[in-house]
This record gives sequence, structure tokens and C-alpha cells, in this order.
Amino acid sequence: MNCSAEAMKVLVAAASLEENQVETACSDWVECLRDGGEVPNPEIARQVLDGLRRHRHMGALKRLADNLLRLGSREDVVYRHYSQALIESGELIAAIAMLQGLVRRATPGASEWNEAQGLLGRAYKQIYIDACGSKLGMAEDALEAAIAAYRQVFDRDPTQIWHGVNLVALLARAERDGVKISDFPRKDTLIEGLRREVEQLWSAGTLEAWDYASAAELSLARGDLAGVQRWLKEYLSAADVDAFKIAGTLRQFTEVWRLRADEGEAGAVIAVLRAALLRTRSGTLSLTPQQVQRTAEADMVSFEKILGNTGVQTYWWMRAAMNRARSVALIRQPDGRGVGTGFLVRGRDLHEPLGDELFLLTNAHVVSDSPEQRGALRSDKASVAFEATADSDRTPRRHLVREIAWNSPPELLDASLLRFVEPPVGIEPCPVSDSLPVTDEDQRVYVIGHPLGGDLSFSLQDNRLLDHEGPTSGKPTIAGRVLLHYRAPTEPGSSGSPVFSADWDVIGLHHAGADFMPKLNGKQGTYAANEGIWIRSIKEAIARSFIGGSH
Repeated sequence: MNCSAEAMKVLVAAASLEENQVETACSDWVECLRDGGEVPNPEIARQVLDGLRRHRHMGALKRLADNLLRLGSREDVVYRHYSQALIESGELIAAIAMLQGLVRRATPGASEWNEAQGLLGRAYKQIYIDACGSKLGMAEDALEAAIAAYRQVFDRDPTQIWHGVNLVALLARAERDGVKISDFPRKDTLIEGLRREVEQLWSAGTLEAWDYASAAELSLARGDLAGVQRWLKEYLSAADVDAFKIAGTLRQFTEVWRLRADEGEAGAVIAVLRAALLRTRSGTLSLTPQQVQRTAEADMVSFEKILGNTGVQTYWWMRAAMNRARSVALIRQPDGRGVGTGFLVRGRDLHEPLGDELFLLTNAHVVSDSPEQRGALRSDKASVAFEATADSDRTPRRHLVREIAWNSPPELLDASLLRFVEPPVGIEPCPVSDSLPVTDEDQRVYVIGHPLGGDLSFSLQDNRLLDHEGPTSGKPTIAGRVLLHYRAPTEPGSSGSPVFSADWDVIGLHHAGADFMPKLNGKQGTYAANEGIWIRSIKEAIARSFIGGSH
């Protein structure tokens, strides 16, 4: 039995970013291999695992690698991808154990040995970073172990730029943190050797995306800001750059080098990388309140120098995103736990007679005084905090809810408009748009919320607008309610989040999601999708309720 066709279906599903299709395709391939008694073909296994990693399907990657090993695969590439998935999911000790075994088995200097040593360095590096300066447990030993892992490759082959640059970065971090690393060559010597290697590869035209990122990092180590900007410009325009790579570079610059987006022209490269990630499929980005503020305060110059003609436009686009984040609130119950999200709107943007008063819009299944909505938080028990407005040294002010000014039950528009006891000051309400984008492959939407009651999260992964029931060809199933379907992934706690157009205008109120959501407009079948209520449906319902004399 030839199972290569089933393997190729996994690659197709991975590129489509349909999680349920990915899981089904992986299961079908494994079942085909098991039924046919086949050991997975090493090259096909590498292609499939690479595809899952590239498109950030880390859960599927981990499960598939596990299955391939159980089916008899003993290829280093399978163990390596399994280890990578473990690292991405935070299972660092398990990853280290697997990588140590791989290092022992692989041939020193071979590609998989180099990769395994690099991942071993990555895992130990993460342990050190996560310790946040603590000397307990593995922290300082982990830094030395990370340096040793990268050094073993670089000592053997000084052309391995990625390992060499990580070596430089960790030596610089050790200096800043006051950690003594004995028996090591001068950092300046390493930097100069790596610089020459990069320039040779540049002259030969053989640099790839990761090499450009390493060159930018090397320039940072040399204090060469123009070099950082030059290489990042090449990096972000490289044909093989993707969300996985950009996220890794962003992590290195923020966690190892500790760059902050508000630290002048140098720190602004962080904001540029975040903007690039926001524009890229299959990326994820979660920001603390302080990171939102720092990104909003980033210098424009780096945007222009790195992104060229689109730099100014991207800068203002990113500023708008950060401003919208300030208008998104976490709704808490009395014990302080987050239960949902809401966002600030100006009354007249929903209904003219409401004037300039500021309200919070959220879901009825999050906050409702109706006895029929048993799972919802009562308005007199709810507090609202605009987390992204908080200073680093204090918690944001909590605003109490006076009443629910208007409400539509979950089975209709699933919306509650909350009136504050004291409205927030100094926060700009979200602009509202009556228009819906055309549904095509290029239309994207963005969801900002507090998944699981945690940090603000921008929903990025394949955030494509799938369909809607709006004009001109939509067929709403309930009169007065227009639904939107989009691929932006959300988690519990995101209920009540604003759904933004690419111009950062609110077009919908997020309220649900499912792996097998029935398609809209009479189309057959299901898909993995999230669902929102068109903001115009909410506006029209509010107007009808006021005209009817209920307010």
C-alpha cells in the first residue's frame, strides 16, 4: 500500500490552516501506514513534519511524530521535530531528554546533530530566561549548558552562523546579568569572524531568511543600528520568511537582548517585527499592557528604514492597533477572575440619542441581568478594567457597572450594552463601521481580547473573513441578525471581543466558535470557524428598542 498520497494531504491541510482537517489528515496517514505495515518514508516524513512546523500546528506535529516513532520510524528528523514541538509547548525537560539522546546517536557535524545541538541550546536558554534572574534550580547552570550546546557546533564549524550568533547573544546576556562564563574566547573575536562569514555569503548570494535574521542580531551585538535595519529589511522581504521565523526573531530580540519597543530607533525594530507578524498568516502574538504602550510609542524612523515605501503606512496601522487595544477591557467577577471581554464605544456611534456617553459592549452570555441567562455575570457583580492603559507599577482602575442600558439575548444578538457608574477618562472609544468587507481570499479580520482572562491577545492565525450574511447576497437565518464567520482563533474569555476590519474599525461582536460550525447562506457542510454579530445589526436593534419606547 502506497501511503504517500495520504501524506501529501497533510501538507495541503497544514497550508489551509484548518485544524480539524489537519488532525483528520494526520490520522488518515497514520492509519494507512498501520494498515499497510509500512515504516514511514524518511523524506516524506521530513516534508510533512516541516510543513506542520512551518504553519505552527505544534499540537499536531507532536502527536504525529509520536505516532511515527511508534510505527517504527527511527529517523533523527522525527525525534528532532518531536523535540521542537515539545519546546514550543513549554515541555522543556522532556525536550532536553529527547535531544540528549539524539545528540548521542547522531554523527557529530552532521546536519541533524547540528540541529539537535541548536535546539538543546534553545531549550536551556528558555529555562534561563523563564527563571527571571532567580538562582534557584537549573537557572544559571542552564545558561552555561545553552552556551556549551551552541559552542560544540560552532567550534567544529565556524560557518554555522545561527549557532555562532546565539553564542554571542548568550555571552552578552551573561555579561549583563553578571554571570561568569569561564574558558571562552573573546566575544569581539567571535563577532568579527561571524561578520566576515555573513559578508562572504552575501557576496555569493546564498543567504536565506534565517541568515538575514542572524546578521541583524550580529549587527545589534556590534552596536550597528544601521546594520540591524539593513538586514531586517532583507529578512522581512525574503521569499522564505514566515510567521514561525518572525516569531523566533521577535522572541530573541525581546527575551535575550531585552529590547523594548519604546527605546528609540533601536527598540522600534520590535514594533516593526510585531507589525510584520500581524500582517502574516499563522502567527500568534500576546502583549502585556506595558508592551502595548511601548509599541504605541515606537519611533517611526525604523519603520521607514526597514519597510521602505510602506513603512509610514505600517507605522500608523500599528499605532491604530495599539490604540484599539487600549479600548478593550477585561470583565471580572467579584473574586477577580476574568470572565470575558468588552470594548469601549461612544453612544451616538450606536444610536444618535445616546450622545457622547461612553458604554461597554459585550456579550449577553457574559453579562446579563436576565434570570434566564444563568451562566452570565450580573451587572451589579461585574467590574471592568482596561488593562492596556495600566502603568507598569500599578493595576488598572476597575470601573463598576451602573446598569445594562440595552440587551439582546444570546439566541438573538447576544449583546449587552453596559453603562458605567463613572465612565473611563482618557481612553478613545473604538470607531464603528457599517460596512462589511467583500469575502475573498485576501480579506482579514482581527480580534483583540482577553483569552482565558489573561493578557491581551491579538488573534492572527489565518484571520480570514470566511463569509457573512450581509449585503448583497447574504441570507440571514434570523431577521435583523447578520452573522460573520472568520478563521481568527479564539479561546474562552474572548467572548465579547471586538472584531476589527483591516482598517481597525469595529465590524462585529465576537460571541462563539466551533470546530464544526455550520456554513452560512444555505451552504452545505461545516468548517472550523468563529462567529460574530454584525455591528450594524446591533445598531438597528438598539434604534428599534428606543423607538418602541422601552428606553
